[in-house]
Amino acid sequence: MPERKYVIESRRYIGEDGRSTFDKWVTNAKVIEIKHEDQYLVFFPLEGENAGKKHYIPFSNIHIVREI
Repeated sequence: MPERKYVIESRRYIGEDGRSTFDKWVTNAKVIEIKHEDQYLVFFPLEGENAGKKHYIPFSNIHIVREI
């Protein structure tokens, strides 16, 4: 069975340039941990400058999680 990959996008925010933007990461199912009691998603991005670094994102900041 092939490994599943997901795109996680944060809620949109206004960047330093005044434009609406959002953060986006690619991760896989094996490295996602859901902390229900703390309301956080813990993951390790597979791509980009933060690849392999542990990320925590609060449920309230999650905009989209979709399989690719």
